[in-house]
Amino acid sequence: MVVEISNPANKNMHYGDRPIVGVIDCPENLPNKIIYSGIEANKQYNQMERDIYEGIKKAPTMETYKFPLVLKLVLGIGAIATGIIFRKDIWKFLKKFIKNPFKSTH
Repeated sequence: MVVEISNPANKNMHYGDRPIVGVIDCPENLPNKIIYSGIEANKQYNQMERDIYEGIKKAPTMETYKFPLVLKLVLGIGAIATGIIFRKDIWKFLKKFIKNPFKSTH
């Protein structure tokens, strides 16, 4: 196989005229591989679940939705105004209802 060093497509693949030759040094220490057993994994998972559960119990409670005060005031004032305006009609209805609650109004 013939490789052209002067070819621009092959320039990035070469580091000069001679190949690099040297001694390969092995690393001083290899990374430790940790292998978990199923029992150890279950212990860690259960501990994580317990920590999450305890953290949720300690967390502040979320605010619940409250009906706006402005709407309460508007509805209350509207109900009072309706009662004042239609008090005679409401009184007549209540009198009829008290006398004969099950009588048909047709």
